[in-house]
Amino acid sequence: MLLNLINPSDPYTLEADDFEIAAVAVCLLGAGKYPATALGNDAREDNNVPPFLFGGHDDWFNQRFGASFEATAERVLEGRADALARALESVKLSSNRRTSLNDIGGKAHEMASAVREQYLTPTPPKDE
Repeated sequence: MLLNLINPSDPYTLEADDFEIAAVAVCLLGAGKYPATALGNDAREDNNVPPFLFGGHDDWFNQRFGASFEATAERVLEGRADALARALESVKLSSNRRTSLNDIGGKAHEMASAVREQYLTPTPPKDE
């Protein structure tokens, strides 16, 4: 699914396997400051991520995914880290060039690398 990331900087899009991955990616990337609207065939109200500037994220995540934001994010990181990393890697500028100092795409790609490193890199066995 494709979403438009609404922010005060440049226009960005994000592509995710499903809405749960999209919601976690959007909230991690913007720390709850950025809402997102679904585009194309998925464009409907229940596929939008609201802003959480003043809280309310746990109630919304509980209603949508049956768990708080933290529990949903942990579930995604532990079981679907590759899908989350791919969603973060998909963040791209919708215009020809960036005009803001706020590099949302660069931040998303750094987050994707951190997810891959922490959750998808095999841990070498300890020498005994």
